Amino acid sequence: MTQTAVKVLVFSDIHGDVRALEKLAAAPADIYIAAGDLSNFGRALDACAKILAPLKEKVWMLPGNHETEEQIARLCEQFGFVNFHKRVKKIGNTRWAGLGYSNITPFNTPGEYTEEQIGEILKGMAVDGEGELYVAAHVPPIDTKLDEVAKGKHAGSKEVRKWVEEKRPKYLFCGHIHECEGREDRIGETKCFNVGKKGYLVEVRS
Repeated sequence: MTQTAVKVLVFSDIHGDVRALEKLAAAPADIYIAAGDLSNFGRALDACAKILAPLKEKVWMLPGNHETEEQIARLCEQFGFVNFHKRVKKIGNTRWAGLGYSNITPFNTPGEYTEEQIGEILKGMAVDGEGELYVAAHVPPIDTKLDEVAKGKHAGSKEVRKWVEEKRPKYLFCGHIHECEGREDRIGETKCFNVGKKGYLVEVRS
């Protein structure tokens, strides 16, 4: 039997840029993962949701640090999106883990976890099983090319990195640190990408 490819488009940090979001929504894909920060402190969420509305359950949504879990849950219920936060789902023969929010920032944004909370959530996610593991997280792992806010200064999550080193997913997709949009790195064999608002398209086998 011939295997077919499932196209997954992962993007993050739209921050109300409706033109960028319209371009992403028009791109051909089977699953669209919105990895957080559609809004600025919750503003423009509904406008962004309306652009994605025709895609319905093809949209998997995470809260960034500019949204709350409750806001994203409401959007998913209202527009038929999939709430991917703290969940593990299958795409073809691959497993995908979703983690929204960021670690603590200096900006007092609504969607922040302590490192201890991130560690507890990741520990509770049932990611073991058959098929390659992929991860979509809003916050990047610390000490990579994906989380450098200034030369030599890193703002990613220690617990996300620790978990990646332990679970060794094939891919990790993140956002959050705008200065690092489009960068890629590796943690061991894990390929890591800061997808930003331009997004990253990956194909998996069904």
